[in-house]
This record gives sequence, structure tokens and C-alpha cells, in this order.
Amino acid sequence: MNLETGLKPSSYEFFPINEMKKVLREGVIQCSDRGLYFSAKWAAETVEGLPNVPVDNSEMDISMDSSMTQESTNLDLVEYDKFLLGKSYFDVKEFDRAAYFLESCKSSKCRFLKIYSKYMAGEKRKDEESHDIMGQMNDLKTFNKEIPKLMEEMESWRNSCEMNDGFLLYIYAVMRKQLYPQDKNLKDLFLESVQSYHYNWSAWIELGECITNRDMLGNVLSRLPNTFMSLFFKLHMSVELQDSPQAFSDIAAEFPSEYVDNRFLKTKQALMYYYNRDYDLSETVFDRLLKADPYRIDDMDIYSNILYVLEGKSAKLSILAHMCVFSDKFRAETMCVLGNYYSSKVEREKAISYFRRALQIDRNCLSAWTLMGHEYVEIKNTHAAVISYKRAVEVNPKDYRAWCALGQIYEMLKLPFYAIYYFQRSSALRPYDSRMWLRLAALYEQQCLYVEAIKGFSRALEAKDIDSTSTIYAMTKLAKLYEDYDTEKAAVIWIRLLAKDDLHEDAEERKNGHKFLAHYYKEKGDVEECIKHTELLSSFGVQSKEDARIIVKELEDGLLLSKKS
Repeated sequence: MNLETGLKPSSYEFFPINEMKKVLREGVIQCSDRGLYFSAKWAAETVEGLPNVPVDNSEMDISMDSSMTQESTNLDLVEYDKFLLGKSYFDVKEFDRAAYFLESCKSSKCRFLKIYSKYMAGEKRKDEESHDIMGQMNDLKTFNKEIPKLMEEMESWRNSCEMNDGFLLYIYAVMRKQLYPQDKNLKDLFLESVQSYHYNWSAWIELGECITNRDMLGNVLSRLPNTFMSLFFKLHMSVELQDSPQAFSDIAAEFPSEYVDNRFLKTKQALMYYYNRDYDLSETVFDRLLKADPYRIDDMDIYSNILYVLEGKSAKLSILAHMCVFSDKFRAETMCVLGNYYSSKVEREKAISYFRRALQIDRNCLSAWTLMGHEYVEIKNTHAAVISYKRAVEVNPKDYRAWCALGQIYEMLKLPFYAIYYFQRSSALRPYDSRMWLRLAALYEQQCLYVEAIKGFSRALEAKDIDSTSTIYAMTKLAKLYEDYDTEKAAVIWIRLLAKDDLHEDAEERKNGHKFLAHYYKEKGDVEECIKHTELLSSFGVQSKEDARIIVKELEDGLLLSKKS
């Protein structure tokens, strides 16, 4: 369960620890100066997670002085003063005011802050104009009215080759994504941004959201330099695409041994276990993260999901809820933790109210949309549940739980082809998850799509996570389907099924298997095997004895006819 790093040679370039800290510290400064606080926090946490090594204080002073010297070189004093003024307004959320005083500036740094300030002003107005979260679907996409003219200005910079700055490329791609969410060039724009400036983690996250499958990821990785940031991204995508624990461990092993306690790696390890439904191990890793960082709010909504699912963890969930409220009661994650707490107490309406509060804070809170959908299912408000789950897949199309939940709802509503569509989407995201294939195959069978059903049950049996009960179920279904298409394959599956130690002696599957095999061997003319299975069949009650008697009679009649001929 421990994170194992440094186990194999890495094809990725890692600087010495001092150099690594130096570039990441610079990343903290550069991102903070531009108001990209999430990226700054990521870089700072990564620096703090590296081991301490001896360093000459004068070397640190020189490093900091060179940073300030570079700043004054890039910006003349007049622009630098305007930058400081604009940044001070940005920090107190006076976005329009910040943009106004930066309007005439020409440096890429001031231009970024001006554009970002206007963008944030538009986002603020967009949120104020938004309607109720459960209103029309289009309300989620209420438009940021600042974007068109900002895009026009940035297009002119791009056409005149004045936008080679990685931060400008990032905000340009972010706005283009909101304007044209289906634009196929978005991936290339974010890729261009991280290639131009390597330490803006927000750009890497956006790049990851453009990647929907492993083939696409392989193509992107081939275009990235072999740096430690690319390896961080590769590990992040392993979790996003919900790889197996072994695939995750193989990537983690490429990190140097000094990274064994890195907070980012530990968090991804906890999430990997969660997505692979190993809740006990995920809980253990989250416990260690909280011990090292007791006021942490990030990912606590996921941790609360784990405590909700595990038995006997209600007291721990209560403690977590109190801790989150104490740390920051106005975070969306805190609202989700409280929602899970009240859901565990079966206070459904109260839970829903907290999930709605989470969405009022952050309309893109995936956990809130998904969990609220679950609560609406519990109170049988199907319409609201469907809206919640559809919002979830709008926020994150890679959320297999919401796709699967939609499939279950439409299956319950007896709309099988809608259900099939949603289960297809969830199985595409979780191709190694037997539950998805079992549900999809069962629906195919109900709709008499027998070839597709055979494929579905076969894929379920290939999954490593399938349990004994599901294995017996899938093998039985597969054998019965093959009885009409390929009796040879049906016989092979029945024989394998009957040989299973975990198949109960009195199981209905045994009776059906012996009955088919008795007929199969009778048709083959294998008297010995036919008699063996009819004798076994006759032990299953009156009807089975009658079935066995008929088969034996048919066998005898067939043998008599063959002798006469």
C-alpha cells in the first residue's frame, strides 16, 4: 500500500533537489503575480513536499534578487507601478478597476492580468445573472459577455505574433473553451501553453480535460518534453482515466525515491484506490494526508464519500464534517461533506440543501451534482435526479458514476435504448469494470440483441474485478445464449461452470448445465457422457427425473434405429 518511488529508471528528466525547488519557487511567484492561485498553491505544496537539503543562504538571496532584477528588466518602472496597482485591485476582487489601470500596458505580464481581470469580472456578472441551479440546462452555460471582445483583442495579438507567452496562451484557450466547448483545437492550444511555460499547473489540468482516452493521452505525451512536469501530468491522467492500481504504481515508480512523501503523489494514490473501489486503502492514505495537513479541505468531499460507504464510520464522518466547517465553512467541499453526513442520517432534504449550497458556491462542483442526484433517487424525484446527473456529465464527461446512474434511471423507467446509451458511455470509461458490462449485456439480451449480449457478458468475464457470484451469473447467461448460436462453445462454458468449486451442489445452474450437456452428448452419440449427465440431472427433483427419463428414452430409440439400419 505504501507509495513506492525510485524503483525503476525514469525516462523523465529530474533536476537536483535544489534546482527543482528553485524552478518551482519561481513558479509560485510567477503564478501568484498573475492571480493564478491554484497553480501557485500546487507549486508551493510540491516544493514543501521535497526533502530539505543544505543550501547556502547567500545563494538563496542571489536567487531572489535575480528574480526581482528580471522583473524590473521586463517591465519599465511606470508599467511596474501600474502592475502593482492592478494586482492590488485584483486581489480585493475589484476586477474592472484592475483592468482599467492596466489598459495601456504592453508587457505580456500586464496584458495577462488585464485580460484575466476582465474575464473574472465577466464570470462574476455571469454568476449574478444565473438562474436557479435546477432550472433549464442552458442556465449552466450562462454566457460570460466579456469574452467576445477579449477574444477579438487577443486574436489580433496572435495574428501579429505578440502572444508567445505561455500565460496568455492559457487564458486565450480558457476563453475559447467557454466560447467553443467542442473546438478540436483546444487540446493543441493548452499543449502550446504548457510547452511555452511549464509550471502553470492549471494549464496542465485543462490539457487533461481535453483528453478522453488512452490513445489521445499517448499522442499528447509524445509531444511533451521528458521533464518532471510531464511525469506529474502522466500520473494525474492515470487517475483521471481511472487506470488500474498496477498501471498507477508503474508510473509512480519512475519518480525518484525522494518523492515518496510528496503530497501530490499521495493524494493521487488515495484517489486511485477510491476509483478502483478499494475504500479501505483509500481511507488509510487520506488519514495520513490529514495527519500531515489537519486543516486540509481539498478532496475532503471524496474522503467523505469513502466514510459514507464504509460501515461503522459515521462518527469519523461527523468529526470530518466538524473539521471542515471549522477550517472553511464556505467551501463547496465542506458543503458536500455536510451533505454526506446528513445523508448518512437519512435526512434527505437536509442533505440536498447542502449539496445545493455547494453548487451555489461552485456550479462546477462534480461531487455535489452526483451526490444530489443520488439523494433525489432516494426520494423518488426522478426528474430532478436526471437533471443532476446530466449536469454532472456536462461538468466532467469522464464521470462514469453519473453516466451509470443515468443508465439505471432509464432502465427503471423502462426506456431500454436510452439506458443502453448511458451504459455504453460508462463502460467506455471503465472498460475493466465488470459491473458496467453486466448491466449493458443484460439490456442487450432483453432487447433480443443477442450478439451484443454475448460480447457484453464475455467482456464482463475478462474483467479482473468480477466476483464469484457475478462470474457464475455471466457464465450461465453466456452458455444459454450460445445454445442457440454455437453449441460447441455452449458446451465448453457449461463444463467450465460445472467444474467450479464455488457453484453450490443444488444450484439451478447445475441442473440446467447437466440437462444441456445430456442433450449435447446424445446428439454427439457419446453414450457414456450422455448417461453420466442424465444420472446427475435426475438428482434434481421430480421434473428433472422426468427430463432425464425422456433423454434416456430418446438415446435408446436412437441407438435402436442405428442398429436396425
